[in-house]
Amino acid sequence: MRVLIFSNWFPPIISGSSFYTSSLAQALVARGIEVVAVTLDWGPANAPPSDLPFPIYRLPVIKIPKLSLFYNLEAMGFGCTLENHRRLKALLARHRPHILHHVNHIFDTTFLSANVARSTGVPLVGSITTPIQHQNPWVQRLMSLADRNTVGRFGVRRWHGIVSLDYTAHAYVGRLYGARAQQRSVVIPFGVRLESMSLYGTHTPCRSDRPQVLMVGHIHPFRNPVQLVRAMPLVLQAVPQARLVLAGRVDLREPVKVAQALGLREDQVRFLGETSHDEVVHLMKTSHVFASWATGPYPGLGTAPMEAMLCETPVINDLPENLFGEGKLRHGENIVLVDSRDPQSIADAIVQLLKNEALRRRIGTMGRRFVLEHLSWDGIAAQMEQFYRRILAERGLRKRSLEPTCV
Repeated sequence: MRVLIFSNWFPPIISGSSFYTSSLAQALVARGIEVVAVTLDWGPANAPPSDLPFPIYRLPVIKIPKLSLFYNLEAMGFGCTLENHRRLKALLARHRPHILHHVNHIFDTTFLSANVARSTGVPLVGSITTPIQHQNPWVQRLMSLADRNTVGRFGVRRWHGIVSLDYTAHAYVGRLYGARAQQRSVVIPFGVRLESMSLYGTHTPCRSDRPQVLMVGHIHPFRNPVQLVRAMPLVLQAVPQARLVLAGRVDLREPVKVAQALGLREDQVRFLGETSHDEVVHLMKTSHVFASWATGPYPGLGTAPMEAMLCETPVINDLPENLFGEGKLRHGENIVLVDSRDPQSIADAIVQLLKNEALRRRIGTMGRRFVLEHLSWDGIAAQMEQFYRRILAERGLRKRSLEPTCV
């Protein structure tokens, strides 16, 4: 089988969809599938690695400046051009993939891949990695309307198969794009970046001498730790030596201002700002509790909590227990679920974990097991291959069309 994967972003660009694309491609190759990757050209500093076991092509992009609407992301621009249409079509003619897989529907290249797939007859699969959302409910309504009638009508509804990374994304597909689109959606999860797996040893890490709670990720309206900060005075009443460390760029000042208003010292709540991945992993291994949740309408687990689980650090989060299906995430066994809107709920969970080492160890051990059993790229690639074959069967392609072509 031959697969062409298209993604706006590819490492070294740091983003979930970037690492998802790279890891999925490598895992598919390990299963004997021929992979070609296509991304956009964000300049020499962001050139993809040259040592991967598949070719990577870069299409020109019209860059735009950083905008608050896009959370000040640098790698933003327009790639849906007539010239890129011709380039992508030529790549399909050259490599003759059985499947075109588009990653992340929020960019204009969704229209590019949909048009090329339609004109060439190549079955098109897409992964929903980032629901379109906004913190303002009125803006959210307008964005949902635009999402449904632009990306949905001319992009997602033209996908022959939809990969939802969890059941929240699956529900999003049904709500925005309708029942027929949701019928074409399957839940296939994602995992920690493949290249990073060697960082998470099986030994029990040495924890900090001081009780430490960690949160990782850029602080913005959809990752707003303000209630976590408000929970800290309650935590300190029960565990006076506790501290909260927040690692990530601070784009939203509200939690900083709340910490100051509550009189919390820097040694009690510390904002580290942009932090290297190696330092983040060290913090995960030395912290006692990892706190993480999305504050938008579409909660998910996220890569950072998965990494913390691999470090055997117990994770508290606010998400549906059936996010990946029944019986996988289990409150009190491999994760602790809280109400992220309620500082008391957050504080109670943190205090319980900080005061009970046996509970911390048990949930940490089971959290690691959950990631290794349910979120491994070997398993993800196997599910993806099965889905590809199902789409090809539904499209009426014969089995012999999947055999290698002699040249």
